[in-house]
Amino acid sequence: MRWLPTILIFALAVTACGSSKDAQTTSTAATSPTLKAFISAGNKVCMDSDKRIFKLGRLTRDPKGWGRTAAAARVAIAQMRQVKPPPAQATAFRRMIRYASALALSVQEVHDALVKSDLDTATAAQFAAAQIQDRVHTAAKTAGLTFCQQALTNWPA
Repeated sequence: MRWLPTILIFALAVTACGSSKDAQTTSTAATSPTLKAFISAGNKVCMDSDKRIFKLGRLTRDPKGWGRTAAAARVAIAQMRQVKPPPAQATAFRRMIRYASALALSVQEVHDALVKSDLDTATAAQFAAAQIQDRVHTAAKTAGLTFCQQALTNWPA
């Protein structure tokens, strides 16, 4: 089973400073990313990650694939951390990043357990990863990242 360590990134919301309402509005507009730019950037990270994961192939009991998947997840999370959400999406985005990080850790745990031939722990970690992946998708949907809320697609080989 392949996981979409989708991967999403955690950025702090840009907040405006100032004493007047006009100054705050101007400052926020000048520094806050637009929703469209945020969605485009976030979805691109997810699409690129999706393609990398797809190229890794089907996961088996061989720990190498799980290790590569965990590494790909860490790359995607680092890329997602560069995406800046608008203030209205910041909380959901941070939640998505937190769950994506937990997902990457669970995938790494599957790898580590398989290296030790501990199939019970590997199975438990894989089950946990599946549950966390659902949380990543839910948080992505709340943040408005339409591609990131989906399961892996079937990219052409």
